[in-house]
Amino acid sequence: MKIEIENMHVVRVINFLDSLPLKGLKSIHRTNLSRLLQEKLKVIAENEKQLMEELKDDQEKLKEELQKFHKEKVVIDGGDSQTMLQSMKSVIKEVVEKEEIEFSRDDAYALACLYESFGLGEEEK
Repeated sequence: MKIEIENMHVVRVINFLDSLPLKGLKSIHRTNLSRLLQEKLKVIAENEKQLMEELKDDQEKLKEELQKFHKEKVVIDGGDSQTMLQSMKSVIKEVVEKEEIEFSRDDAYALACLYESFGLGEEEK
């Protein structure tokens, strides 16, 4: 199992995950996923800074490259992460199924991103 999240949504996803009121192993898995995404976010920030430095004299090209870069995806996959990813998939599924919870803008985007990344919409087809 793996998840892919567009660069532009990584911060939203981290903030959403960190706000989930979880306990026990689910809390540990959430924290581990959040940490992995934070590591990816550091690389994203470094790469974005590099693009901005290299293309500072060509604003049109910079804008174009940043748009492409923000659409690229970070990947968290397999290996030691299988149990964590399965756990977080079940958490996201539970959150979505609780219809009485309403999410604000960033949380709604993050939830939709995670829902899609875990392939939860595909299971219903």
